[in-house]
Amino acid sequence: MTEITEVPQTPLEVKLRNDQMEVSESLRRIDELTEIKYVPGFENKVGFFPKLEGLEGRPVLARFSYGSEAPNMSAVFFDPNLGKEEGREKGEAATKAFLESQGFTGPTIQVLGKFEGNEAQIEEVDRDTLKEKTKAVGNMVFTRDPEVTLIIKPADCPTLVITGEDDKGNPFVAIDHSGADAANVGITRQSVWYLQNILGTDLSMVKIAIFPGVAQQNYFITKEWETPDGQVKTRDSGIPKINWGPFIEPLESDNPREKRYVDILSAAEMQVLQSGIPAENIQAYRVDTYEDARNGKAFSRRYSTENGNDRPGGNLLAVQLTPKKTEEMSTPLQQAA
Repeated sequence: MTEITEVPQTPLEVKLRNDQMEVSESLRRIDELTEIKYVPGFENKVGFFPKLEGLEGRPVLARFSYGSEAPNMSAVFFDPNLGKEEGREKGEAATKAFLESQGFTGPTIQVLGKFEGNEAQIEEVDRDTLKEKTKAVGNMVFTRDPEVTLIIKPADCPTLVITGEDDKGNPFVAIDHSGADAANVGITRQSVWYLQNILGTDLSMVKIAIFPGVAQQNYFITKEWETPDGQVKTRDSGIPKINWGPFIEPLESDNPREKRYVDILSAAEMQVLQSGIPAENIQAYRVDTYEDARNGKAFSRRYSTENGNDRPGGNLLAVQLTPKKTEEMSTPLQQAA
């Protein structure tokens, strides 16, 4: 008889396994919205997060483009019907109009949300960053500078807005891009622990709002895949169940190209809870960008790829600390909407 040797688990794996039941119960307590809440006067065009609008003093302005009247914010990246320059001009004009209409001020830094390697791509940006660049490559980018606006143009990835204070009481706001690659290596969990361990943030006071992403029935990952130009790529870290929990279809074969459908939003919520943030501090949009693209209400890269380039592009999410526009508002949007 062949002796079966149990593979030893890391301390992190043991901790997450022991916390599994508590996390499962907490997931049910997260406030999930199934319809977009629109800014009055910008219906079917600009959405907001009630959780953030309800914070005392409203320290964060957060808005996103969404709906049948929202323009494509990423034409330069996705629309094959536009030339490079025409696409760039169209995307930049739409972005500028959005930011001005919603009261964002100062310079912008764009979060590209690209995944590179297995380490958490975490970066703090401020006005000095603009001396070197206007775009930050990473999966969690944050600022403590109220004069800087952070933007990201997601198509299908749930994107987290994280806000709280450091150990000196300085507020921060972060954009965490929870794409499938990032979720696969637990970057959202690493990002929250960074805020705790490096900034000294009290996680019990952190608030999180999550922008819509593609639903599980419309998105899969594989261990190996072929790019359009014929290159074969492989996930070096494999597909660790520890970072997906129950939110990935079980492996049925040893085929490295087996499609495994994943619930990226639930995996992100799970990682946030595992990091120590209370369920009551989280609000998420359980809205499917893929199906909304089918209905002309969103832009989805996955839907576009699978449906003859229909609705190619991206939406826009912008955040800023305590801009003057927010301070002047007399009625919270969650009451006015």
